[in-house]
Amino acid sequence: MNSTVSTAPRRFEALDSLRGICAVLVVMFHMPVASHWRDWSLVQHGYLFVDYFFVLSGFVIAHAYAERLKTARDAGRFMVRRLGRVWPLHVLMLGAFIGLELVRLWFHIDFATPFTRDRSVEAIFANLLLVQAWHILPSLTWNGPAWTLSAEVACYLIFAGLVLVAPKRFRWIGAVLAIVGGIMVLMFARRWMNTTYDFAVPRAVYGFFLGCLLQGVWMRIPRLTGWAATALEVATVVAICLFIGWAEGPVTVAVTLLFIGVVWVFAGEDGALSRVLDHPALVTLGRWSFAIYMVHMFLLTVMLIIARKLHWMPGGRKIDFGSVWINDLFAVGMFGLIVVVAVAAHRLVERPAQKQIDRWTAVKREA
Repeated sequence: MNSTVSTAPRRFEALDSLRGICAVLVVMFHMPVASHWRDWSLVQHGYLFVDYFFVLSGFVIAHAYAERLKTARDAGRFMVRRLGRVWPLHVLMLGAFIGLELVRLWFHIDFATPFTRDRSVEAIFANLLLVQAWHILPSLTWNGPAWTLSAEVACYLIFAGLVLVAPKRFRWIGAVLAIVGGIMVLMFARRWMNTTYDFAVPRAVYGFFLGCLLQGVWMRIPRLTGWAATALEVATVVAICLFIGWAEGPVTVAVTLLFIGVVWVFAGEDGALSRVLDHPALVTLGRWSFAIYMVHMFLLTVMLIIARKLHWMPGGRKIDFGSVWINDLFAVGMFGLIVVVAVAAHRLVERPAQKQIDRWTAVKREA
């Protein structure tokens, strides 16, 4: 291992900023407004930016925990901490969706029958347990984007087990699992990397454990600096944007490999683009990214209910006020509302819950 690189956990702020940007692009992908950018290929294929989350998660988790999980008790504490970072906000938004269904039931808002199909009562329990994306349900349910949390929880469990059983070889075993996951998505997923509730776990394992492998390699090889680092950063950003804008069908499985390159290049934070990404505004966006990702679908769902009642969707698929410029303003305003609600959720729910879980597990460690 390169002795000049600290093994202590650290926050990769450039990577965190990129996570915030990816979260914004996922929101743009989901927003059904006939804006100027709605039909851009980069936005139309925005679902692929989710795979950056999986690669980054594997990289950061391996960096922070690979040397810290020695016993079953350590693994249990790890799982509690990871769940403490995602479950409270997940439950809040699940509760918001359930509340919305009750409102639709009481006030007879009948665009769809409440508590049926993707809003079924039985799916509530799968969502509470975060197993809704383990190929046990026939579709996305309730807060659809939360499928990624379900898939990541599976990765956390596999990671903890591998580190306990094979601490020196877990990355290579994980890499084999990643290859198997990628092959499963390529061969069996009907929409390849646009798979969610069915082959979500293989898709996540593919990115997560290649991220773990990358972290082990990244710690051992020299990194570029100066103009060379800047050139490589620019090249990777251009490559990922061009690929996502172009890729369709089976070739989308390669997006994870490109995100491996993005994480490798930007983890060092040695180029000019990294310095831009280290700007406090972008770093803050990265810290809000989970909340943005979790709240946006609820607000978009409420927006669609209102739009149907007020006949803002003449074609039935996108909100359109008859002027693309007005549509742009509406989309920007909607995104602003999403950020405001996300910041409130981050400050009032996400961060307090994380701090409480960290305090609780710290006390358990000292006992």
